Amino acid sequence: MGTKTALRAVRGLVMGVGLLLAPLAMAAGRAPTPKECAAHPANPAVKGGCLVIDRALGNCMACHVIAGTAMDGNVGPALRNLRQHFPNKQALFQQIYDPTIANPHTAMPPFGKDHILTKAQIREVVDFLWTL
Repeated sequence: MGTKTALRAVRGLVMGVGLLLAPLAMAAGRAPTPKECAAHPANPAVKGGCLVIDRALGNCMACHVIAGTAMDGNVGPALRNLRQHFPNKQALFQQIYDPTIANPHTAMPPFGKDHILTKAQIREVVDFLWTL
């Protein structure tokens, strides 16, 4: 193996490790960046974070404060310490799927009931929110 080939291999390895570490950095309590989302993450929590910041899908930051986003909504509560507010991931899933069950007058749309997000997407959002 020549020196140039070895250098290319090392660069490829370093870039690959960087892509693997990006989801770990995101999961440290903040939303992913658009660049992290463009990398097509495989980690469900990162994918959920990408849904949260996607204005065409979750758009959660329009109503909620979320660490790592530039837009801070003030309609709903800040999304942090959700493990303290929901006893388990299923309870959080239900809140996102159809918040009108707990509060018929809520401003939050029923993301699942109204088919805004799929059940799989809501599970990914829950995985992300569980990291906050």
